[in-house]
Amino acid sequence: METSILYFDQFELDLNFYELRKSGRVIRLEKLPMELLILLAESQGQLVTREQIIQRLWGDNVFVDTRQGINTAMRKLRIAVQDDSENPRLLQTVPGRGYRLLAVVSSAAAGGGQTVEPVVVSPSSSPGESALANAVSKPKKRWLATVMAGALVGLLATAGLVVLLFHRNRTNLASRETWIKITNFSDSATQPALSPDGHMITFIRGPETFVTPGQIYVKILPDGDPVQLSHDDMPKMAPAFSPDGSRIAYTATDRGFAWNTWVVPVLGGEPKELLPNAAALTWLDREHVMFSEIRPVTTASVTSMGLVTATESRAEERDIYLPPVMAHRSWLSPDRKWVLVSEMDKGWGPCRLVPLDGSTKGELVGPKPARCTYAGWSPDGATMFFSADAGDGYHIWRQGFPRGEPEQMTFGPTEEEGVAIAPDGRSLVTSAGIRESTVWVHDTRGDRQISGEGFATVPGLGMGTEKVCSIFSPDGKKLYYLVRKQASLSWVSGELWAADLDSGRSEPVLPGISINNNFSVSPDGKRVVFETPDAKGEPHAGIAPLDRGSPPEQITGSIARSPDFASGGRIYFQTREGDHLFLYSVKANGEPAQRLSLGPVSNRSGFLGISPRGEWWVSGVNPVIAHPLGGGTPIRICEFCSAGWGPDGKYFYLRFRDIGEQGGGKTLVLGLPEGKDLPDLPPDGLKSAEDAKGLKVVAEVDMNGKAIFAPGPNPFVYAYTRVTVQRNLYRIPLD
Repeated sequence: METSILYFDQFELDLNFYELRKSGRVIRLEKLPMELLILLAESQGQLVTREQIIQRLWGDNVFVDTRQGINTAMRKLRIAVQDDSENPRLLQTVPGRGYRLLAVVSSAAAGGGQTVEPVVVSPSSSPGESALANAVSKPKKRWLATVMAGALVGLLATAGLVVLLFHRNRTNLASRETWIKITNFSDSATQPALSPDGHMITFIRGPETFVTPGQIYVKILPDGDPVQLSHDDMPKMAPAFSPDGSRIAYTATDRGFAWNTWVVPVLGGEPKELLPNAAALTWLDREHVMFSEIRPVTTASVTSMGLVTATESRAEERDIYLPPVMAHRSWLSPDRKWVLVSEMDKGWGPCRLVPLDGSTKGELVGPKPARCTYAGWSPDGATMFFSADAGDGYHIWRQGFPRGEPEQMTFGPTEEEGVAIAPDGRSLVTSAGIRESTVWVHDTRGDRQISGEGFATVPGLGMGTEKVCSIFSPDGKKLYYLVRKQASLSWVSGELWAADLDSGRSEPVLPGISINNNFSVSPDGKRVVFETPDAKGEPHAGIAPLDRGSPPEQITGSIARSPDFASGGRIYFQTREGDHLFLYSVKANGEPAQRLSLGPVSNRSGFLGISPRGEWWVSGVNPVIAHPLGGGTPIRICEFCSAGWGPDGKYFYLRFRDIGEQGGGKTLVLGLPEGKDLPDLPPDGLKSAEDAKGLKVVAEVDMNGKAIFAPGPNPFVYAYTRVTVQRNLYRIPLD
């Protein structure tokens, strides 16, 4: 039988058998990624446009979201050939146009073969990039050059670190070809933990790697069927086996701010609450446990989470580590002398090593700066392992105890979170997968996706201290959003883009400038204020014309965050003084900034917005509080929620949310009484959406699948961020 095979790099693409092989081993590919690869290979190095891909993959009758479909197919293809989108070796993205296969392609048939050299195309700059280059070459403000230099230094440092570690470790660490897949879900498996003997694994079948909706599962290794142990709707976190392997403890929350430990028998049975106000519980021995406990902090009515030890009845409780932030999870060393801790302030920070006896606050370990969410120990205690994001996504790192140099172990387009070390020390289990974020708009035409390729988001009512910002143009015809296409340590960051909602065309507004989640369009639609990091990662407030007629300028020389335009064009922002944040206001004319708030607000509280008449400002994590600008008694608005005003000042928005970055809960739109900036609230505020039934509810939005909500010109037009996740558990050899 005649064969037709295309060869590139180390791969064989067999068109007759519809297989991709490497060194004789078949690499599984779904239909769409396979068709995309064939199209790219047959194009012999030429650019393949997105229109050509749509025609090849779906034909003329398109009834699917092709942009999302292409992005997903390309991500799966990159995973299969182990290529990195940031530093492509095989698959090049041409922004806004399509893709190209960079490798030399040769074709072979029964009678012989022919090598086809790909066309060499030099990178070209977009018009936006050229404008940015001109602006940087002749800067009008030193601050712009500083911001750009800081961004470039950070990017080069990240890229250099990744390249250095890649070449240093690639030869002696496990490649993806040796990974063993443990679960095979079409959705997600996260947060793995191994039994003491290593024969069982427990995990959560849910999308999030922090607190997630989902159920507790257990599986006998290697080939047992996953068994569901919980059957409730409580968000969960951090499953762990008891010392004898008979029980699994896990954290569950009632969607308030309570973190409670539950246990369920491995053989099945009804889960029972073990300890209230106890998160990420693990056993120190058969009698003693270690867990995180909420502690009240008097300043600004916020809380912290400390690490303690006690018996299962909470007797003999003793403090291990009491930080001013949230110590969410912990892992005991084999010699029972040290504890690794993952902690969160406004976001995840590096992991920390503290002594079990609580004698000191310890020191930061693992990659720095980085966001570290999981850790673990080798059985001999000589090596610490981390799931950390040092700028290129979450990957597995290791470090010799106590002061070795951190080394990155895994690379590539997937992210790896969770560290479960096998008892023999020869492997670890992690959750690997892909997370995508897209921007959508809801209006009279229904729901439609706005963003294309890249990790896109809008600021708005979400999981933390996000505020309601003006992201629509005053006429409602344009939507502004962020697109992240490079490494970042911020939870949400990227370039500012604008979408024409009639034509669907999108383009960058301030190319090359990294903006954190906070930005706001002026009431006249001509300017934007934004938060951007300097070379040290500290936030500053900038302002720029949306037509790029002049370069961006810095609003204040000090550290500033969450800038926001209010009515009349006045700008409000927060700046740090010592350990606290204060609210300031300024006009965009160079006048000195004025401090408005009379009392400090904790660093973990966020500025959520200014009322239409300038009488109140809102802050909060839990609860959300309205503060009178002229002094007086604050008003409690709601618990475990986000709140703020719409762009026209006539409506007040309340987001009652479920835990998890994929959304959930409800957003209520309340009509404001004539002459008032706040709705008529009960004295203790609102604890749930049901408490608002007596208020003037104009609209109610089901937030299922909507991670962040951003109000539009009226209550029935809004933008939102949708997050999709697909993860499974893998065993990675350590030999």
